[in-house]
Amino acid sequence: MSRASKAPVLLVGLLALWACELTGAQRSKEEPWKLGRATFYGKDGWSIHTGSCGYGYMDENAGTGWDVAAASDSNKDWKDSCGTCKEVRCKEMWFKDGYGQKLERETICYDPAASLVVTITDTCPCIYPGNYYSNKRWCCGDMYHLDLSLWSFEKLADTRYGVIAIEWRDVPCSYRPVKRAKNPFNRRSTGERSAPRGWRASFDRRPYNAYSEPAAQGRRLRGAASV
Repeated sequence: MSRASKAPVLLVGLLALWACELTGAQRSKEEPWKLGRATFYGKDGWSIHTGSCGYGYMDENAGTGWDVAAASDSNKDWKDSCGTCKEVRCKEMWFKDGYGQKLERETICYDPAASLVVTITDTCPCIYPGNYYSNKRWCCGDMYHLDLSLWSFEKLADTRYGVIAIEWRDVPCSYRPVKRAKNPFNRRSTGERSAPRGWRASFDRRPYNAYSEPAAQGRRLRGAASV
């Protein structure tokens, strides 16, 4: 194929890619925000890499990095949620836990207008004998619930609160928020373990397109944060 004939093909490819990105951005803008709640996990610096979706170690510089979450298995969209992405922002309001206890979180968000994108990589099971009280408190369907990674949560609010109200919506994993949530202290409250020997970012097994085929791995269940 000559250079002249290759040019139109390349142009068509670039236009198609641009159209896909534009469609994704428009879809996220059209998607209404929904109300939810979020706890966090990952204080040990490693449990985010042992999620039920079976991705194993995740590279901080691949996909959404360590901005990941475990979805409650009582959420209506839990089935086939592995590898999908959600835009999340902190919501200042009163809300209840699964036992009906009221929680006041009206002034704790760093910036209610700032958001981040998380990939679903794990499950927060409603029934988990090893952590029965906490899992039943958060993950049994009284309210849409995400267990955010520690790195995600501390971009939205101080971890000492343990749980916050959130607004969320489905977005492509490549989506970039208009105003990105950032850790205001520019430091992490816990360390992280080193990658496996010989690791490369290209080894990361997460899908990067939220609307590609869902991951087929079986799920291993784990406990929610003991809040």
